Amino acid sequence: MSTVASPVAIIGAGPAGALLAYLLSSRGVDTLLIERQTDFAREFRGEVLMPSGARALEAAGFDLDSVSTSTPRIAQAFLDGEPFLEFPMDTAQALLPRAVSQPELLESLVERAEQTGRFELRRGTTVRGIQRQESGRIELQIRDEAGLGRLEAGYVIGADGRGSASRRALAPRVLPRSAPLDIVWFKLPYPEAWPEPRVRFEMGRGRLLIVMHSPDGRLQMGWVLLKGTYGDLKSRSIHEWVDAMRPYADPELDDHLARHRDAISRPFLLHAIADRVVGWSSPGMLLIGDAAHTMSPVGGQGINLALRDAIVAANELVPALTGRIERDVDTAAARVEALRAPEIDRIQRLQSLPPRIVMGRTRLHGLVRHALTRAIARPAARAHAGRVLSLFLDGVTEVELRV
Repeated sequence: MSTVASPVAIIGAGPAGALLAYLLSSRGVDTLLIERQTDFAREFRGEVLMPSGARALEAAGFDLDSVSTSTPRIAQAFLDGEPFLEFPMDTAQALLPRAVSQPELLESLVERAEQTGRFELRRGTTVRGIQRQESGRIELQIRDEAGLGRLEAGYVIGADGRGSASRRALAPRVLPRSAPLDIVWFKLPYPEAWPEPRVRFEMGRGRLLIVMHSPDGRLQMGWVLLKGTYGDLKSRSIHEWVDAMRPYADPELDDHLARHRDAISRPFLLHAIADRVVGWSSPGMLLIGDAAHTMSPVGGQGINLALRDAIVAANELVPALTGRIERDVDTAAARVEALRAPEIDRIQRLQSLPPRIVMGRTRLHGLVRHALTRAIARPAARAHAGRVLSLFLDGVTEVELRV
């Protein structure tokens, strides 16, 4: 059975897809959002919202106070179990990095889109294939609770991540970028001894622990390893792999892990991949977010760049889709990559550097890490680190909503 969908169909209701669906529908474009899950109540990895991502949401009129968030007030760094850096986050700054409940964020964006009268969400629907018809319309081969079916759309936007149907259909050239990492994510009770939300980075001996206060009040941890070194831990019990992780934690965190390992919930392994598509668009179709560029977890950039993609895509597509300018949609879509690629390339280059130092396992890597921890106390080194950090916090290019 084939049915005609909205003029625009967006595949994937993640941050990029949900925000763009709201922006298009609120500006008069009939929009269908297709999501393979039946709800958003599941574990998400990308919950760190940088000021650059927060500004994208605020530009769209989204109030972050309407969803659960957690803003760290203290940042700490450890090397081989010993602290070498601690500083309070600037509470006077209007926008700070924060953890945000992505399920709440997505549900809120969808609710706003539904109020426009130009929006439809199809949950529990998987896009299995995409084909262009002779008429120029795009046919989506889908599976939902009713079985196999087809949808037609005038224009398709793929925001369905790496290895997605939209990326396969476009068959673009893909530039691999270095991300030789695996990450085990899990949650456990938050330490009572930490009255203020904080973020910790504990590195040493080819391992990295990322520790932060989650919006649900628990402690979220990421155990970062060089790709392939997770090995047979996948077949071990939680107790066994927690014991394997504990030697890389400081004494306080080590004790907390030992006391609460029975309360650890939903651990899962993320195989980190970094790449960028060359050619985000083809006639009738555009890729954004992870479908266009899969980001390394270094620096928490995935959700933020996805949201900024949505802003730029709206700027270019809305005038073409609504006839405000004499430019066809395909030409407008091609501009999205031209505008976004410089930032993606710069961030991916920066993301590739820390793992080589932090995760290196040779004696030389250890010496370099200790040298850097001493150098960070110098004003010139701190100033340079601050300039690099600002790119992760605020973005590389200016992104403003113009429609």
